[in-house]
Amino acid sequence: MNTLRDAIRQKDFVVTADLPLQPTTTAEEIETMVAELAPAVDAVQVIDDREAAGHMSSLAAASIILRHGVDPVVHLTARDRNRVALQADLLGAAALGVTSLVISRGEKLSRKEYLRGKGVFDTNETRFIGMAGRINEETALISPPGFMVGTYVTVFDPAASWEATRIVESLDAGVNVLYTQPCLNMRLLNSYMAKLVEKKILHRASVIVEVPLLESHESARDYKKHNPIALIPEATTKRIMDADDAAAEGFSACVEVLRELRGIPGISGVNIRHAGNSTAVAAAIATAGL
Repeated sequence: MNTLRDAIRQKDFVVTADLPLQPTTTAEEIETMVAELAPAVDAVQVIDDREAAGHMSSLAAASIILRHGVDPVVHLTARDRNRVALQADLLGAAALGVTSLVISRGEKLSRKEYLRGKGVFDTNETRFIGMAGRINEETALISPPGFMVGTYVTVFDPAASWEATRIVESLDAGVNVLYTQPCLNMRLLNSYMAKLVEKKILHRASVIVEVPLLESHESARDYKKHNPIALIPEATTKRIMDADDAAAEGFSACVEVLRELRGIPGISGVNIRHAGNSTAVAAAIATAGL
């Protein structure tokens, strides 16, 4: 099976896509999405219940994906589990054959979501990343060089004095890949990437940019409400909101960004966020020539 870990070493530009999960998502629905995405992507990103909706575990979804010969990138956050449970999930991922992880502390639960449960946050991101590193070093569950570990960074317009301290801490802890928040703002992304190049961050890690596929007037209008740090220019939102065919306009905006990303120095790939229309995702990748 080709893995994202291998693709990042061998290719100039890698392509992945989210596997959106809902509480009602079935194994058959996952298999259908994976079959549509498989010819177009190097891996599928298996999110760790980003919206606290109570869907199936990322490890269960990853096991279904692996059965179909596609590489799952398993996301794990410290929001919902203590350190014992997180270690169990890391060991389980290794035993399944998962080779890539995205590790983060996780976002706070909203007031509404607190009705369903309480955030745990039993460990911080750096210690959590270190746990994955120890599994690489101390067990025979995963083949060398072990997990390829990713985490999230926030694209912004950095000041000249910015030292990228948090990123360096993550790299020192064992991170290999930096994922951005959803981004359609190429001006800010160019500025941010230039600073990473200047700081020699890209000598130590690959950068994968998350690009949202907005498919309706509602998604364009409400995306930042549900993803406050997303970088969606007002002009892009207005363009989709004003279009008679919002899905077609959102598709075009996504394709334009995918093409432009190839020309930005230092970017190693893209991850497409979407609401479940894997057919449109595969078409966007093909149309962009990726």
